[in-house]
Amino acid sequence: MIKTGNILIFVGVSMWGVYAVGKYLLGWDITDRQVLPYHLMMIIPGMLLRHYSGMLGRFFGCSGKDGNGDGNGNS
Repeated sequence: MIKTGNILIFVGVSMWGVYAVGKYLLGWDITDRQVLPYHLMMIIPGMLLRHYSGMLGRFFGCSGKDGNGDGNGNS
């Protein structure tokens, strides 16, 4: 779950790169308010997955950070 959270965060932050390229290099008529919802749509779930991966792993029967424990490094 942490890996999925990291991917979501990476994609969410990358949205600002798309915004910068579109606005300043390609001359698109785009505002930051148009990109912000997509950014938050990735960042918020990504942070929740990273933060609560141990608890969600126990709830859904998945492993956490260490692969065989409670997600906090404990077996």
